[in-house]
Amino acid sequence: MPTTILASRYNTLRNSVNKILGVSNSGEPTYGYGQGLSTNSVVGSRAANDIANADKVSAQDYEDLYIDLIRIRSHQVSASQAIDDFVIGDYNTNTATSDKIEAAYIAGLETLANTASSSRFIVAPSNLTIASLVNASSSRLSSNGTWNGTISHIFTVTFTNALERRHFFNAGGEIRLSASVDYTGSQAKTVDWQSILNTMGTTSFKAETTTNNAGVGVGTSIGNYDLTTSYRRLYTRDGGAVYANNEYRIFAREYATGNSTSAIQFKINIVDGSPNDPTYGIDEAVLGTFNSVVQTAIPNSQVTINGTTHDAVVIDTVPTGTNIRALS
Repeated sequence: MPTTILASRYNTLRNSVNKILGVSNSGEPTYGYGQGLSTNSVVGSRAANDIANADKVSAQDYEDLYIDLIRIRSHQVSASQAIDDFVIGDYNTNTATSDKIEAAYIAGLETLANTASSSRFIVAPSNLTIASLVNASSSRLSSNGTWNGTISHIFTVTFTNALERRHFFNAGGEIRLSASVDYTGSQAKTVDWQSILNTMGTTSFKAETTTNNAGVGVGTSIGNYDLTTSYRRLYTRDGGAVYANNEYRIFAREYATGNSTSAIQFKINIVDGSPNDPTYGIDEAVLGTFNSVVQTAIPNSQVTINGTTHDAVVIDTVPTGTNIRALS
């Protein structure tokens, strides 16, 4: 005897998909990509004395739900992954009921929804658009003279509102930070700084973590949802040998203005904390041009299902940058 698929089961699955793909809310801020849904409102509502006119779950309802679920997973995994076509019924052995949905297929959608939920901050690299964050990067030119001690770069990243900030990070958006030194001489300390920064790769600030793509330095489990109004250290990369006390540090904090929580303030400290050079017995001045670069990784993806191309996730409201203190 066929298994009866209750409307409540569809509604539970739809709510799970909507929670990931739809609009975020402050009660559950770590959910919600801010996208429109293919599915209609929940079904199955009826008066107790009007069973004949009950709002039943149709095959189209499940196909629309399937589309939304594949939009999520293709964004997370890759738009080019192999995706099974939506299938209704058992065409091979029971053509009389081929318009009905198999229970096993629905169970598969439920499993996929659970996977999508636990992987909701993941995004395929091919689904990120990398762009410079205008008015956030900064350089300290060699013509500004030599330096010792600490130079800092402070900037804010501002979203349209707190909701758009949540959508950006929930969908896998990142603020990417990198640094480099332009120098062609042979002075040991500056060469070490050049090695520290030019081989550091990119450090990415995400929803719940801060990671480095070169596997160097020390990242943290601090991300967008872990900030307070005080600076928290996100990442550290130090020098080598006699320059081990030289450090590149990234900090971030909530930058609230009034009742708004739409902005994040970052601080980069480049700390020349090394001891005196053991060869010469002096603390060398630092030379060269130091660059602090800020980029955004913006989530954008499409997927083709049954010959039709769908927007999977599109984040079209991107943050802006403001330099508070140029690197100095």
